[in-house]
Amino acid sequence: MISHFAVYDSRGLITGIVSCPKSMGKLQGTTERPAIEVPETVTDSNSYIAAGEVLPKQPLNLQILSIRIIANGTDECVISNVPAGTTVEWPDGQTDEVTDGEVRFSVDLAGTYTLRFSAIPYLDQEVAIEAVIPT
Repeated sequence: MISHFAVYDSRGLITGIVSCPKSMGKLQGTTERPAIEVPETVTDSNSYIAAGEVLPKQPLNLQILSIRIIANGTDECVISNVPAGTTVEWPDGQTDEVTDGEVRFSVDLAGTYTLRFSAIPYLDQEVAIEAVIPT
């Protein structure tokens, strides 16, 4: 019989899912990255591990005043209520860790820009910001 095992790190981040006979499951992990049996529906994008238990990721509760800004390099989209330790991926691919609960975005070229937020106990979330030509 095939079982499914999640390999995870000390933060609870699932780093891999392995399908194998149940007798081989615990061998898939290490001291630093143990393995735990999980239902087939568990993935790294919908679950995490805490205290040896599989838990569902919850939605981020980001607060955004406006997703439309003027493309003048000064007007900003302010995203608050960002949990500390969340990673934000900027449109250019650079990533930063949020430490103060807030992200500010401005740009001087018109277009639609997507920021991606990722944190272990939360579902990933994308925010599309529209920058318009100043009038």
